[in-house]
Amino acid sequence: MGEISGNFERICKSCNSILELRVDNEEITELKLKKDKIPKEKTNVPKDYKKYDRTKLKNERKSDRFWVNVVSFLILSASLMGLATAGGLYYAPEEFTDSEEIKIYIIITNKTSQIEKAEIFVNDKEIKQTYIENGTYEIFLKPGKYTINVASKGYKTSTMDVYIPVQDADLSLIDYSSGLEGINSFTFELEKGEGTKSEEENTYLKMLNWCPTLILLFSLIGLWGSWITYTLQSYKNAQIGAFFSVIAMGFLIIGPLLGIIALILLPKIKEKFTGPFKK
Repeated sequence: MGEISGNFERICKSCNSILELRVDNEEITELKLKKDKIPKEKTNVPKDYKKYDRTKLKNERKSDRFWVNVVSFLILSASLMGLATAGGLYYAPEEFTDSEEIKIYIIITNKTSQIEKAEIFVNDKEIKQTYIENGTYEIFLKPGKYTINVASKGYKTSTMDVYIPVQDADLSLIDYSSGLEGINSFTFELEKGEGTKSEEENTYLKMLNWCPTLILLFSLIGLWGSWITYTLQSYKNAQIGAFFSVIAMGFLIIGPLLGIIALILLPKIKEKFTGPFKK
């Protein structure tokens, strides 16, 4: 008992009754029943208790996992496209000599109208051009980096540094053939007077000059976010990864589109995250 003398209570292991004992000098001198069997608590299942449906739960888990995989794949794809874009920009040659020539649209305007008589020079060499209409000219160039100058009588010469990415030979919008601005279509706005005027570089050239390292970093964060999403570690970190997969600008348009779709779908699986920052 732990004591030499005293009164003690013990529960009988066989009948579950409470016994009172008197101990003197380590000997039991009195033993009597204090209380009969202790009643057991009721363990009946409540009538409104939801029945466990194993098949339904299994199907729900499959559906949840499907959306987790979809979102993870979208972030992964956007990030891989970013990596490919960063590598392509970093190792991009000045000109793809083995590539097919691409139809390039040069749109020449001033503040009030289109210019129908203009000369186009590429890397200081006059190039063959075809006037279509509405100030739009067609020329053909291989993918690569160029300086395009546009001149017209009475106007300043307008110059633009561009980088033409590898693409279909005649890439255009569905509803009309005018190309995609900054990809195979470039707009020059001429000003009256003499001298030269510099136009803004196209997006690809800016990326070529400044962005390969940033795109690489953003893509790696996106890859990390894809893994975080797949393993359901942290909702906030998954959002961060998806966001960086967007600004990685993979393939210029396609990668950001996939990343945006992933951001839209992320709330659908928010409750499945188990990490400390899931809320």
